[in-house]
Amino acid sequence: MVDVAMLRHKDVAARYEHKFTWKEISDPIYGYTYFNREIEEKIINSLILQRLRYILQLQTAHLVYPGAVHTRFQHAVGVMHLAGLMVEDIISKILIYYGKEYLEDYDPDSLIQAVRLAGLLHDAGHACFGHAFEEALLWGNNRVPIEVNNHEKIGYKIVQLLLEDKIREFEDTYGLGHLYDILMSILDPDEPRDKILLIMRWLIKDSLYPADILDFLRRDSYYTGTNEYGYIDYERLYKNTYPYFENNKPLLLLDRNTWGEFRAYLYAKANMFEHVYYHSVNRAFDKLLKTILRKLDEELDLTGRVNDLAKGDPYGYLALTDVKMYDVMLEKALNTNGELSKLTYRLLIERKPEWKRVGREYILSSYQGSLAVKHILKLVFDKEYRRRIADKIREEVYDSLKDKGVDESDIWIDVLDISPVPRSILMPGKSGGANLLTLHIGKKKDKQIIKDRDVFLVEEGIPLMIIFRAYIRRGLHRLEYESIVTEKIRQTVNSELGINIDEYKKIIKEIYSELSPEKYEEEKITV
Repeated sequence: MVDVAMLRHKDVAARYEHKFTWKEISDPIYGYTYFNREIEEKIINSLILQRLRYILQLQTAHLVYPGAVHTRFQHAVGVMHLAGLMVEDIISKILIYYGKEYLEDYDPDSLIQAVRLAGLLHDAGHACFGHAFEEALLWGNNRVPIEVNNHEKIGYKIVQLLLEDKIREFEDTYGLGHLYDILMSILDPDEPRDKILLIMRWLIKDSLYPADILDFLRRDSYYTGTNEYGYIDYERLYKNTYPYFENNKPLLLLDRNTWGEFRAYLYAKANMFEHVYYHSVNRAFDKLLKTILRKLDEELDLTGRVNDLAKGDPYGYLALTDVKMYDVMLEKALNTNGELSKLTYRLLIERKPEWKRVGREYILSSYQGSLAVKHILKLVFDKEYRRRIADKIREEVYDSLKDKGVDESDIWIDVLDISPVPRSILMPGKSGGANLLTLHIGKKKDKQIIKDRDVFLVEEGIPLMIIFRAYIRRGLHRLEYESIVTEKIRQTVNSELGINIDEYKKIIKEIYSELSPEKYEEEKITV
């Protein structure tokens, strides 16, 4: 039987692809990624994209995983490629199941090209050391205007300043009406009003499994050598995603037969965050790096470059790459005295961060019941609550170590969340993250897409957790502190959140004591 949707998909893809000539890049994740010479090659060969070759994708992770030296340039090209596959697929489904009117007078070729460019440019706003720069110098900094206080807003501004004329020229040359406006609607920190543009945006970001996340999980696991954590069947996910319109509101439905692949994706994401992005030593390096960046800001006025960008001069900001700052830091480490020299030497030469984890981490998991879930979600979305719990843990750990010559300032408590909500949603000024805890399930039947049900992900036992870790200044660490701190973290979290873990142990003992050994004699386990 002929799959009409697949034929339509080929028609949509062929029409777009035949407009251009194509080149390929060898890529370890997809085999090859493709870009057109007429538009995408010109953007790739611009300062905006080429500078991403000199910014590592994972900040300081290469100090823990030596293979993690891949760049944001590789990721950007990968997202463009994957987003292109996803947009061709979703547009073909809209055309076959709903009709051209659901594209809201936007040309399919313009939508496809805009989504591909959005994938290519989605990280254009990153400075040196990516999120570390953002957290150290942009978030909560009163010197930085709100319109440039995270990398998404900065990227939007850079595209606006440097690419508007070029992209509008592409519109006229290749008959791609509204290309620039579609692109900017996708990149804009605020959601677009048009339903079709909202769907296009979800393919890149702000949805449960956008191209950005699908690419970086697979790419990061490959380069860190942790393939066991990051494998994702991305093709099955996007090919079994359907557009749906409910009460004039657009949704993305996942085919109910792909529920297993979606759960595997969530577990892959959780594993990558727990074991790679949130590796305890990596977190200590990030903290050291952010301290260095703040001190360099005092000396070199890095924040001033952000402010110049807000005023219309992006070039000082665009020069802020890892390559440039590693050169600066190495000079500081080798040729100067003082605190900054000591810190940079520790990061680049000794590779010994100031903070060393003490005790075992405590993981608060959704498997611990509804009370735990309540506190997990509050810790995810309420920064003040998270800070209060961290302060309480630090007080208790200090109280247990103060007679051993440890000061409260010698203790750092790191509280980390792992949830299905994309971290981009949790940026300052963003909202709507709680809505992403719902997955819409559907089914394709004949010539209809039918909504089956809404799945509240927390109810389904998805990996949702908070990690609590304690660190002590490296020179003060003693082996005997390990068990003391482990128990103190456990006691404090359970006491503050009202969770009684001992009840679980009691229940297990009660059930096990009721079993008769004679009854199961013939079922002895041999493996």
